Amino acid sequence: MRRRPVEETALEDLELTTTYFAEPGPQNTETTLALAAEHARRQSIEYVVIASDTGKTARRAIEVLGGERKLVVVTNPANLRFPVAKLHDYLPRFKQHKQGLLDAGIQHIPCSLDGDVLAELEAAGATVHRIDWKRFQSFTRVGLSAVDRVGVGVRVGLTVAIWACLSRAFPPGVDVVAVAGTGFGGGGADTAVVVRTAKVFKDFRVLELLCKPRVGPPSEM
Repeated sequence: MRRRPVEETALEDLELTTTYFAEPGPQNTETTLALAAEHARRQSIEYVVIASDTGKTARRAIEVLGGERKLVVVTNPANLRFPVAKLHDYLPRFKQHKQGLLDAGIQHIPCSLDGDVLAELEAAGATVHRIDWKRFQSFTRVGLSAVDRVGVGVRVGLTVAIWACLSRAFPPGVDVVAVAGTGFGGGGADTAVVVRTAKVFKDFRVLELLCKPRVGPPSEM
C-alpha cells in the first residue's frame, strides 16, 4: 500500500523585537502585559497564562486583555507562604524591599491566591488553577533550574504553561503566551514568552522571548 505524502505547511519567517529590561521587578508590569497582549493579538494566540501569587497582576491582565483572549491564572497550593529571608536581595531596590518587610516584622508573605481573590478572578472570566508540585515533578521528571540561566521569569513562565496544559486549561499542541515575574515578593511581571504545549514534557518548547530582564537574579533552585 502506497502512503500518501504528508502535506507540508509553508512556514514564514517571523521578525520579532525583544524588550530587555534594565532591571527585573514589578515596575515592568505594564510594559510586559502590553507586549503580551499585542503579540497574542498579532499572532492570533488564543490563550494567555499568568503566574500570580497575590492576584494583582492577574487583575491588571484582565483589564489589558479586555476579554479578547482566554486568560488562565496559575497559583501555588492554598495557604502557601514564602519566607521573606529567601527573597532576592542582589539589587539595592530588592534589598530595601526585603529589609522593609523584615523591619515591619513580616517574616512570611503569601504566595497563593486566597479564596476570595480566586473567586473574583473567575467571576471576571479568568480560569484559575492551583499547581500540584508533586504531579508537576512527576510529569517533568527533571528540574527546570537550568532555565534560570536564561531567566527566572522564563522558567516560571514555562512552568505555568506546563501546569495549565496538564490541568486541561488548554490542549497540547497550541502556542500560548506565558507571563511571569522574578520573585520580587510584591507582585508584578517582567517576563513574557511564547510556549508551545505538548503531550509530553520533552516536546514543550519556548518559541519566543517577548520581554525579560537583561540580567536576572541567581537561581532560586
